[in-house]
Amino acid sequence: MRHKNNLLFLSYITFILSIFCSPLKAQLKTEINGKKLETKRKAIENIIQAYQAINKFNGTALIHDHTTIFEKSYGWQNAEKHIPNRNSGVYQIASLTKSFTALTIVKLDEEGKLSVKDPVSKFIPDYPRGNDITIEHLLTHTSGIYEALRNKEYFRLLHTGQSISKDMNISFFKNEPLDFEPGTQFSYTNSGYILLGIIIEKVTGLSYEDAVRKIILNSLKMNHTGFDYPKLKSPDKTVPYDYLSKTKQEKTEIWNPELTGPAGQIYSTAEDLYKYYQGLRDYKIVSKESFKKATTPFLSGYGYGWFIDDLFGKKLINHGGNIEGATSYFAMLPDDDICIILLNNITSKKLEKAGNTILAALLDQPYDLPKPKKEITLEPSLLQKYVGNYKLSDDSIIHVLYENGQLFLQNGNEPKVKMLAEKENSFFLQDDDSEITFIFTKGEKDAISIKKGLSSKTAEKL
Repeated sequence: MRHKNNLLFLSYITFILSIFCSPLKAQLKTEINGKKLETKRKAIENIIQAYQAINKFNGTALIHDHTTIFEKSYGWQNAEKHIPNRNSGVYQIASLTKSFTALTIVKLDEEGKLSVKDPVSKFIPDYPRGNDITIEHLLTHTSGIYEALRNKEYFRLLHTGQSISKDMNISFFKNEPLDFEPGTQFSYTNSGYILLGIIIEKVTGLSYEDAVRKIILNSLKMNHTGFDYPKLKSPDKTVPYDYLSKTKQEKTEIWNPELTGPAGQIYSTAEDLYKYYQGLRDYKIVSKESFKKATTPFLSGYGYGWFIDDLFGKKLINHGGNIEGATSYFAMLPDDDICIILLNNITSKKLEKAGNTILAALLDQPYDLPKPKKEITLEPSLLQKYVGNYKLSDDSIIHVLYENGQLFLQNGNEPKVKMLAEKENSFFLQDDDSEITFIFTKGEKDAISIKKGLSSKTAEKL
């Protein structure tokens, strides 16, 4: 009897403890999760600030890890008027547009209105080698079609507001020979996506813009996303900059959206792109099977409008965009419900690196923060090796001068600027985005390479 009473007493004590301990456990778990969340937020803040410190981040970041854990804007929407970037900021997303074009094609394939195996000639009968090039080749950058940006007239027109017809647009690459046989190699080309836009129009009977709006934007209520950035009237429209620092502002012209078209004309906001992520994740536009097919790499890790990588042993689906004055990066780990959205109104070749660094922080992986470039000292005899005149393809001359133990760069008759050595053969300019490299190859002429933003020039020594 006493044993039975002891058991009853112990059961009673256990019951009482469970009543009091359950809330304590729940509270403890909440506190632990809260600390982890705060740690992640601080890490993201530190990463973005590090890229901002080297003038490589000026825009909006939205980070989703099971829920939105971070949304913040940095720098200037309009530096001249001292208007800061805001979370509602509207940015050009450049080549991230390709994922929208590809998704529209996948939807039309799913509806039986076309097949990714269809030849281009089915929709554009007079296109050269159109019987050999398929829609899938266009989607995966394996068509071999000439890149329009290599055409000097196309590049010139990008910087104008001139109206461009569809026929004129494809004339910049249509009659150029293929770089390789379709399906044999990967070569990223905007031209293929311009053709996809024409195919979308032929199949739907709508303009490319209206087709994407109907199939994707309206379905996901992406009300702040559009196509003609020059004509956009919005207080949240960001001004594009080639380079932006505390002491220097280099504005740039908006690229002609009639030329970039289905390869790069869309503008959006971080919150609209978050709706895009949710639509992809939850299969609101296309089925799980279709999305899986679209995010299966074809050649060189590219699917239908997406790069597919392996990061820390996880499948990373991503795409960036980079034009003069705007950079975007969109990455997702669907299995982990993680999404990184980074939008900048500056030219920045470091945005993908910033995004992957944030992913490392979210996944508790090691990462490094970027550091400002530091000048090193090189021997005068080494510096004098670089001195000379270098001729560009347009016959203009770049002068490299040596004065008082220091190298200077002079482009034609422009003012000379001091060059700072980062390492042997590599130099940079103070408060500038230029990267200068001297090239010495046995049996060939010495040369200088100058990269600034998206521009890259090489000049041979005279």
